[in-house]
Amino acid sequence: YRTAIDFNRRNYEKYLLNINEYPEFKKLLYDNAVVYNYAGSLYYAANAFLQKSDVGNDLTHQYLEKAERLMREAILENYLDCFNDYLNNTGLLCRILNLQGRFAEAKRILSPCLETTQRLFGPSHEVTKSLLALDAF
Repeated sequence: YRTAIDFNRRNYEKYLLNINEYPEFKKLLYDNAVVYNYAGSLYYAANAFLQKSDVGNDLTHQYLEKAERLMREAILENYLDCFNDYLNNTGLLCRILNLQGRFAEAKRILSPCLETTQRLFGPSHEVTKSLLALDAF
């Protein structure tokens, strides 16, 4: 997991350098995959550690805190631009919150996303089903 985190962190840092150098291109350069992959690698590492241990540690807490911050920023950054990114980011944020035991907050965030998905895709679509499974957590 450490290798994946390091790789994704470097990509994220390069992305930030480009944005800082060319702030006028922030919307054009925004790459949700870079942010999502970095947050996802932090989440999966924290989840794997918690599966192997009954107690968390500071590193697990730091990973989840960083992943949560990245996903909250990503949702605010692009939720109106790309519905697919909004779905992915919201799903990952809710999984992060669930892993932290913050179930009510995850449900509150997931509800509007789930309602929109059901309205757009219907109840039998696989995206709707995956969000319903996450909501049942």
